[in-house]
Amino acid sequence: MTTSAGLQVREYRSSDFERLLELGKIAFSPEMEVFGLDEASIRRQARLYSFIRAIQRLTGRFFFKIYVGEFAGQLVGTTSLSREGEAWYIGMVMVDPEYRRRGFARALVEAACDEARARGVKRVILHVREENTPAKNLYLSLGFTLFERVFHFVKEVERGEPEPRPLPPGYQLMEVKPFDRQAFRVMDATQEERSAEVYGPSHYPPLYVRLLFYLFQPSKIERYAILADGKWAGVYTFRFISRKEAARTGVHLYLEHRGKGLEQALLARALARAAAMGAPKLAIAANEENKPLCTACGELGFTRAFTMEGMVRGLGSS
Repeated sequence: MTTSAGLQVREYRSSDFERLLELGKIAFSPEMEVFGLDEASIRRQARLYSFIRAIQRLTGRFFFKIYVGEFAGQLVGTTSLSREGEAWYIGMVMVDPEYRRRGFARALVEAACDEARARGVKRVILHVREENTPAKNLYLSLGFTLFERVFHFVKEVERGEPEPRPLPPGYQLMEVKPFDRQAFRVMDATQEERSAEVYGPSHYPPLYVRLLFYLFQPSKIERYAILADGKWAGVYTFRFISRKEAARTGVHLYLEHRGKGLEQALLARALARAAAMGAPKLAIAANEENKPLCTACGELGFTRAFTMEGMVRGLGSS
């Protein structure tokens, strides 16, 4: 597809990988400085996408697509679209600095919106760094509006991290599979009100995506149900990528279970696990409105590395 800006937009091919990696190092250098970069892990994810793309073409079942933009035979930008539920997610928006201010980013985002609209999607979402004024102005001009702010915290992992502290009385952890359906439902239900309204129920990954994840293992995911008197109080997740990148953790709690010390205990557990696996840092994202989790991050010495603003755009008919 050729856009009005003269940009040729097409789906990513394996031969685009090196150029895409080059653009990523430029566009997302602040994130890479915080989280680290493991090219071997990125290559595994690229191989995983090649299989996803082939299966999507055979089955017609959409889950994730990467777009690239070419101008005069040169790959100058990318974006992606993933199925998240009622709202689909636009990510990886980046344009080579030498080709900015030509309408290419607008064309790439519009291409993703057109794909979503053609599939009957109600709305699309994306995140942008709060200080990235040019990008925010672009998204506002395209009809996006702000719906959430997410803090990204990070902490250097010390080899001598203490053993995890016990959970508060009455709580326990039960390990579940990475793609446990109940865990997905609980993570949906524990979002902040406005975010839950925008995202809607999660789209459970199709079987082929789950099988490919286990086959390629782009990361190790450990997931636990947080139980109170045998009932789900939330979900705790730990994700290890490699010794070159920050491990990630997630703490999702129902409102009535927040601020009781669970956040501190689970973050300490994640730090000890990250140390045991050799991760250099531990990172966690927390919605600005989740005060107990943000407070716990501060108490355990996490630094707020940057803030992302979530933006949403409703999609009318074609």
